Amino acid sequence: MKSTTESRSPRPSSAARRPPARAHGRPSPTSRTSSQPTVVVATVVVGRGEPPEHLFRRLLGAYLAGAREFVVRERPSIRSDTREVVRSFCRRTRQPEIVSDEGGIVRLRDLAFANLVPLTQRITRMGRMVVEFHRDAVESWSRLPLGEDGYWERRDDEIDREAWYIQRLAALGATDPGVGPLGPFTIARSLERIADHAVVLGETGRRLVDLPHAAGPLTSLKQFHGQAMEHLEGVLGASEGTQANDLLDMGEALMASGLALADRLLPAVEGGTMPPATAAAIGRIVESIGRTIAYSQDIAQVVLDRSLPLTPPESPGSSRRLIAPVPA
Repeated sequence: MKSTTESRSPRPSSAARRPPARAHGRPSPTSRTSSQPTVVVATVVVGRGEPPEHLFRRLLGAYLAGAREFVVRERPSIRSDTREVVRSFCRRTRQPEIVSDEGGIVRLRDLAFANLVPLTQRITRMGRMVVEFHRDAVESWSRLPLGEDGYWERRDDEIDREAWYIQRLAALGATDPGVGPLGPFTIARSLERIADHAVVLGETGRRLVDLPHAAGPLTSLKQFHGQAMEHLEGVLGASEGTQANDLLDMGEALMASGLALADRLLPAVEGGTMPPATAAAIGRIVESIGRTIAYSQDIAQVVLDRSLPLTPPESPGSSRRLIAPVPA
């Protein structure tokens, strides 16, 4: 969670950043005129004493569901905290803007929706951002922390913004020809969660600066992470089923390697050769790299599913052999 200082709303957790539609926040179609297309409008009524994070989640849920306009109502008037959450929502997504603020009602409108870039290009760009983010986080282990609190989370905000926008476009059906919405939505969600683990690596790695840089735990962790990044890059570049299957096998082997690495590194704390805080940091890093590989596997599965041939349904008159169950 991010602090509320410097005019920032609370940062929702990874799971909370993908909320279901809620009452008073569910987008509803509103027809302007019979000759104009339907515009989806989300009306969010702020309850008395509602925490700022709840309002942000509801706005984000409507955004991911495809709302083009947002109406925030609060009685008797819009509080300053509510207005700040709305501004943070505009800043952290692309591209709602406040068009009016009066009489207890704030109205927002997506002014950039018509300027669409193909989703495949957006996903490719997002993948490069996530890989670079991860590598920068691990590179920071070799130097003293700069003392800039929130640096990794601010970089993660850029990736969140891109992921949420891709998920929004997929929900609206703005996918490339021949591509369904579920694949881009899943890939964007997986990349967003992989980026969350880059934050863990960057923030936890400051506890590793005292470890030796020769052959030792730090070298093993960097090698394991390097293999995870090679796997992720391979997944993002895969285009057919054989590649996806090979990458899924590679991912399973890497996850088994991560378990063996943890078993080898962590017992050092029992012998007194590693401080408990350092051991805890290593355990968390191994877990985050393992979760990164697991989310990469989800992306590889999308590539595999796209490559599977679809068999047309059988005609009503066709014969079909049924395998009878074998009695116990």
